[in-house]
Amino acid sequence: MGLPLQAALILLLFLFCPAVSRVIDELPHCTNSRVMEGSIRDCDDSKGKCKVFSAIQIRLGLHESACLQLKTNSSEPAFIHTLEYLRLEHHHPIAGKYSFGIPQIKPSCICDCAGGDVTCTLKEYSHGNCTHASICYRTHSFVSNEGCLTQGQAEACCDIAIEPYKGWRFTAIKINQPDTWLIFRYSIFSRSAQTWRQISSEIIKVPLNNGIARFQFNQIHHIELSVSGGPTNRRVEPGMYFVREGSHELHGGTLTPLNDLTETHMERLGWMRFNDEGKLAIYNGDTKIKIAHSVRVINCVKQEYETKFAGREYVLDTGKRVTENFDLGKALTEESWIKTARVESRVVVVEHGEGSYVNIDVLTETRPQILKHPSQMQNFSGLIQLDRESNRFLNVTFFGVKGTLIGKIYKSETKTEPEMTFSVQTSLSKTLDQLSIISVPASINGKRYVCFYPASDLKGEICKWFNYDSQPLHSYKALNPFEMQVGDCHGCNARGLEGYLVSLDPRSWLNGLNSPYEWLAFIAEVVLGIGLILLIVALCTKCIIPLACCSLRIPKYSRKNRKK
Repeated sequence: MGLPLQAALILLLFLFCPAVSRVIDELPHCTNSRVMEGSIRDCDDSKGKCKVFSAIQIRLGLHESACLQLKTNSSEPAFIHTLEYLRLEHHHPIAGKYSFGIPQIKPSCICDCAGGDVTCTLKEYSHGNCTHASICYRTHSFVSNEGCLTQGQAEACCDIAIEPYKGWRFTAIKINQPDTWLIFRYSIFSRSAQTWRQISSEIIKVPLNNGIARFQFNQIHHIELSVSGGPTNRRVEPGMYFVREGSHELHGGTLTPLNDLTETHMERLGWMRFNDEGKLAIYNGDTKIKIAHSVRVINCVKQEYETKFAGREYVLDTGKRVTENFDLGKALTEESWIKTARVESRVVVVEHGEGSYVNIDVLTETRPQILKHPSQMQNFSGLIQLDRESNRFLNVTFFGVKGTLIGKIYKSETKTEPEMTFSVQTSLSKTLDQLSIISVPASINGKRYVCFYPASDLKGEICKWFNYDSQPLHSYKALNPFEMQVGDCHGCNARGLEGYLVSLDPRSWLNGLNSPYEWLAFIAEVVLGIGLILLIVALCTKCIIPLACCSLRIPKYSRKNRKK
């Protein structure tokens, strides 16, 4: 046979063999998880016949696998049926949603002293709107007359421009109580020469809302399964959560304030929203912004003032400084017990990193052989951590591991009494490196001696000292202070012709006199003013005018004096 013909045959085998079966180098790691084994007699009274089934009860933890080898008779080839516990998922239905942004607020104010040219009017600025931003409101308030030459009350008029910070857009969602789903992989392997071939594989999604689920497989052998599970220790609580567009990280929870679907509190995220047309809107914004905005005048003539907003979850832009006053919290996946959290069209799917045990009752027509594989571990490293929210855990990296590992924590190398004993389930099939997060009790608050060994292989135990890393509690920002600004108003508070005409009106002279002390001061000023005027008149009539007349008078000479 020539080389071209051999190459063609090899190519045909490569193309067509995978369509029939796929060669598997290793089976899933089979866990030693048998709990109880027996038999059940099923009798039919009408026919007088009984049928005997083999019954096995198996308990699996997350990422564990059960392997059963079945053989109907001695002439039939052996088959291995595997059931892998892949995932535990909570499917939270979405009850409602809305889009929102982080408000970037840029106030611009002018201060108008009383008595000058009018640049700030109540009619123009009170509950008015401006047009140079996506959202723009105008406010008017009476303020201190610091720096003014007149005694009347000054006025502050502001334009409040609001844009979405950095163009960010978020989607807030409200989730309800979840449905619980167990995800398994059911596979069948047949023995061929020295390898196992996978002849069948399917993903099974088992609902656990009713507590127990039953299903059958009849491909090669008749197998009946009944699956029940215990409750999860932790779960995502129903409530409000959010995700930023372009990201898949779900945020929220009790520590992140977020407005409900019908709320618009300015102390929580979500008070500036996008409507159905994609435009920004603030519910009752003209009133809320006016109440929330405060102006404190430093010098009205120099247009120096301080500004702040009551509330949270916004960005203040003063022109010279941008201050962030919001907290997006942390992603749900930062929790050690959450592996993934993704938002779909009408549901939020949370995959647990810890899971819960499941009980599986298996009925077969022939007695199966339970298979198990030895666990492996080459080495490990890690430390004990206390994070900023007081979560205490082992952060361990395992090298060359497969199967189940047993761990123990001691106070010293004498290993007299373990403080904690636990197990870790690693890779399902291949020997890999793996990072694991393991919760520990509060009594472990320092350096500890940590030991691991593969299940059923105590001689393979490896022990190491783990350092203790403690982080301080998360500090939350205090309320935002006043921010200094300078208004842009050239020529404001200049006294033009109109201002002088107004000041000549006697009705304006008594404005601002509200107490006896102010009246006494006014009378004293009037008396001093009249006395000063009389003094000036006396000086002019008695001294200045006569002296001027004397100095300007020209002497006259008579003709008689000339003749002489």
